[in-house]
Amino acid sequence: MTSIDWFDTANVADHKFGVKRRQLFIGSLFFITSFFLAQSVVFEAAVPFSVPFWAIIRTKYKEYAKYVLFGGLIGGFFLGFGQVVILALQIAMYECIIRFRYWKLPQSISVALAILLVQMIWQGVMYQGLPPMLVQFYVGCEAALALIMTLFMQVLFVNSYEWFTSHWTYEKLGSGLVVFAAMLTGMQTVVISYFSLPIFLLQLFICFGALVGSVPLATVIGAVLGTLIGVAKLSFTGMLSVATLTGLCAGMGARAGRFGVAIGSILPSVFFLFYDATLPLDSVYFTSITVGSIAFLTIPKKYSDKVRDKLFPQREEILLARQNWLTEHVTYKLEHFQHFVQFMKELVFERFMTTPVEASKEVSPMNTCLSCFRYDRCWGAQNNGMDKLMTDWFHMKGVGKESAINRAEDQIRYKCVKSTKIFEELETELYRERINGQYFHGKKMIALQLRDMSNHLNQLIAEMKEDTVSFVSVEKDIIQKLKEAHIECFQLDVLSNKPGARKIVCALTPARVDWEEDTTLAERMILPILYDIFEEPFEIEKVVACDVPFRHIQVSFSSAISFEVEYDIYSMSKGATLYSGDSHALFQLHPGLFAILLSDGMGQSKEAQHESRKLIHLMRECLNYNMNPETAMHTLHYVMSLKQQDDMYATLDFALVDLQHGDLWSWKAGGMSTYILRGKEVLKVESNAAPVGFLSISAIEAEKRKLKAGDVILMHSDGLFSSIADWDEQEESFLAYAQQVASTTQSIQEKLTTIMQSFQTHYDIEDDCTVLMLEVTHVVPTWAVFRPVQYSMS
Repeated sequence: MTSIDWFDTANVADHKFGVKRRQLFIGSLFFITSFFLAQSVVFEAAVPFSVPFWAIIRTKYKEYAKYVLFGGLIGGFFLGFGQVVILALQIAMYECIIRFRYWKLPQSISVALAILLVQMIWQGVMYQGLPPMLVQFYVGCEAALALIMTLFMQVLFVNSYEWFTSHWTYEKLGSGLVVFAAMLTGMQTVVISYFSLPIFLLQLFICFGALVGSVPLATVIGAVLGTLIGVAKLSFTGMLSVATLTGLCAGMGARAGRFGVAIGSILPSVFFLFYDATLPLDSVYFTSITVGSIAFLTIPKKYSDKVRDKLFPQREEILLARQNWLTEHVTYKLEHFQHFVQFMKELVFERFMTTPVEASKEVSPMNTCLSCFRYDRCWGAQNNGMDKLMTDWFHMKGVGKESAINRAEDQIRYKCVKSTKIFEELETELYRERINGQYFHGKKMIALQLRDMSNHLNQLIAEMKEDTVSFVSVEKDIIQKLKEAHIECFQLDVLSNKPGARKIVCALTPARVDWEEDTTLAERMILPILYDIFEEPFEIEKVVACDVPFRHIQVSFSSAISFEVEYDIYSMSKGATLYSGDSHALFQLHPGLFAILLSDGMGQSKEAQHESRKLIHLMRECLNYNMNPETAMHTLHYVMSLKQQDDMYATLDFALVDLQHGDLWSWKAGGMSTYILRGKEVLKVESNAAPVGFLSISAIEAEKRKLKAGDVILMHSDGLFSSIADWDEQEESFLAYAQQVASTTQSIQEKLTTIMQSFQTHYDIEDDCTVLMLEVTHVVPTWAVFRPVQYSMS
């Protein structure tokens, strides 16, 4: 076993030991509570609290029922063996009542009925007939008190997760005081020398309440506990005044800190010692309250802070007011900056939709031609095609092929007697055209960047003007919908509320029946609810079973994508060299957006490879910084044109696949056509934009196509088709092979390999070649009851 395995095993063992230790601790608390409740005698005759406690724990904490049963039977033994038998019979009667299939009574009625039936039968047997009226009165009181105590315990003993997630209400606090008072009445016999456990706990509880809630809480605790203890004993009702005044004085001393609370809680007892000699304020009482005050001083501050947060949570109105103020202040600053950005955008690019002056198809005569004696022959009625030759020269200069440029220059020299001066003017005109294009690109790049900044600010301001606690409001809406569907979700967190990228974590109770899995409820009920709320599909991202602080499962939901993409790449260099001018990248910007980049540098050299790779890298950086694709394309077009190398540029074929809505967005700068194969239909995406770095043409427009499941996308560099054979014929053959193979059941890797092998049997690939093949399919959840099958289309 390696050290890592040993460490993981040790962590698992420590976790299991911690869970068992926590379960043992909670079970011990329930055992002690049940033990003292079984000894709590009201009106010196009725014992009404054991069965209600058993009923509640059996229903909501079934794993701890055995601790309650043993604690109740052992506690009842101290009142006599007969009380043990009565308690066992009452529990058995309660089990019979709740298991009766033909009628279902409320839990409180079932508890009271079980106690009443058993006591009447028991007392009837003991008195051999109808028991005396006083005994009947005590039996009725015991049943009534049991009914009331069951209602109190239902409020107090909520589901285990609510102890850690919900705030304590006044109803829950009152119920806790009633149960605690019942326990104190069962502790009356726990006196060790000069120490009394119930008096010690009463003093400690009052002091702690004064520290947490000052005068109101301490007074309520003292009054409620004093009243219930006095009523239960039918004596010492004067202790009500002592307990109430103790809470009042302790709360008033809370301003002086812990010592003020401790001293203030003792003063009322000293006062009543001299005022009322009938009260049992003896040495045992004063020793117990002194020990209780000392124990109160040792309680860590973190515990009082936790209880204070539960009882008196910070009001949401104050938080909302502060957040609204911050939102308004920041919004004002952002709007002021937004006006500045708008001004700069209009100043820099006031005619945003204008286009640069492009090289016209009909070239005007040069100045040299106007003064030449052969002007009429070249440009007049006897036109010998000089305008076409100059137009071809401009075009070949833009393409950058040396052989074509030399051929065009030779034709001009053959027809022109002043070719040297003509070439000088042509170079000047070309330079002026490029400068104009560069100036236009600079303006447009800055304008697009300002537009992106303006859009980001608009989005930020819109989000801040929305509900300032949008996450809280969304969480409340979801929880309300789950409650209406009777789904027990005790904690829900919206980690991200961005459309298409939402993340929600929901804590649920584990499956309660054997045939149900932990994900059944989430799959069948919660997913449709989330779809109705957000109008977008969701999926279960992760399910984690947790035992801390109690047993539950955490289900993570995330926005689901409707489509997925599988792809393969075919790439080869000219002559099987190490350097290829083609570069590509396929990656996910986020789970719902897939990016495709294909670049072809000029030539097959190391410089061409560096140029195309640099372009791919810069484009990825722009996308990672959330730059608009159009802005990114124009920015790269401008930046790459400023390089020092002459006549170096690269094409860029850029596409985004929206996997949630099934859209294809395509931007092309000198790239080849993109083909979308859909059965027998072929959709082409084309563009006439110039390569990146060439400034004569700057229009880079986005093309959008709607995708369907089963579509095949093909993107390629210009090296796929040979310059010798007919271009259209090669394209038709390639698409025919692709359509034939795309409908088969082969993997995408096998399909692309088959297509390229079939194509190369008829045509040779002379240049660097890259082919990207992507197949779009529907995403089907693993739990779906059916899975669509794609059939080949004949």
